[in-house]
Amino acid sequence: MTGLKIFGRSKRGLIVAVALVLVMLAGVLATVHLTTSVFLFTPKARYERLENKIDKAIDRNDWSKVLKLCDKLLELITDDLDNGRVTTNDVGFIWQKNVAHTKYALTLTGKLLENFFSYSEYYGFNELLAEPSQDVFLWPSAHRFLSNMELHSLALASAFNRFDAEEKPADLINIIESSIVVGDYRTPETIIYRLEQDGNRNERRQAQKYRALLADTAAINADPYYIARRALGPTNDFQVNRSFDFSITGLHYSNPYNQRAFEYTMMLALLNNDFDFFSQIETLLERFDYDHIPRHLEEAILIFTEYGWNPNISRSDMMRQSFGGLTIRQETILRHEHMIHDLHRLQQGQISEQRFFDTYQNTYQLHFLISVQ
Repeated sequence: MTGLKIFGRSKRGLIVAVALVLVMLAGVLATVHLTTSVFLFTPKARYERLENKIDKAIDRNDWSKVLKLCDKLLELITDDLDNGRVTTNDVGFIWQKNVAHTKYALTLTGKLLENFFSYSEYYGFNELLAEPSQDVFLWPSAHRFLSNMELHSLALASAFNRFDAEEKPADLINIIESSIVVGDYRTPETIIYRLEQDGNRNERRQAQKYRALLADTAAINADPYYIARRALGPTNDFQVNRSFDFSITGLHYSNPYNQRAFEYTMMLALLNNDFDFFSQIETLLERFDYDHIPRHLEEAILIFTEYGWNPNISRSDMMRQSFGGLTIRQETILRHEHMIHDLHRLQQGQISEQRFFDTYQNTYQLHFLISVQ
């Protein structure tokens, strides 16, 4: 009996002890869960999750996805700023990076001349790309952007500099890719060996793929993919400049058949109200296979031709006029007419300045009107 009582007491004691441990463990887990939940839904955590998705889309060269994610992040940060959840000091670097990524994505998806001024409500969209600081030049996205623009001298410089700063194998792969495009087959040899020795399984597999590719350089030179890319790079004397704007406009003058460089250069002309470009707009548009004139160019042509102010130009005249084999869309002409009508109403005090800005903030016309005041 004694033994049974002792055993009984021991069993009850064990049960009590286990229960206490479970209660304590539940409390710890609840605290961890609460802390984790709070952290997961802080503005910083939400931004970081979106930034990670953006970085992955950039690595895949999926710029349509990049643009969608950047739109979401811009709206999220703007809402947090408006509601006092964050300050400009909290989001300064994230904002700068996301604005740049949005401009990269607009350029590489062919939407720069169609939608740029739709972003004019956001701080940082009064220019194209700011002068690249060392930090901007070292962003992984800088190599991707410059490579897609066929500015491989700058793309290589970005990848080399970034590798010196962080020594990431992904930067070595970027160096190999850009080197092959420009026809430099010697530089990749050393890099491929390094990846084979120090890379992970996937990087070693990529290194072996590049080694096999470089075994037949004649086949590379005959490959339509590399022929097409090389045809879009600089074709004559070209000065490399770490200013994205100068380099891309230089590429446009060096190779007028690079459509992305053309569109970037035209947007710079719009931002600076430089109408010299529009004297040759028909020739410029004829080079590329547009199914319509990009919206902001339509808007600029209407300003340049003084349509709506010049009584000698009728709507039917404007709708018939051809630019590079294309005519201005009717909806753009009608919106321009409404804008002029509302401008007169604004001057007469019939509508507020805020209403006018809200209605036309996504147009080149509003940028022009503000900049010439």
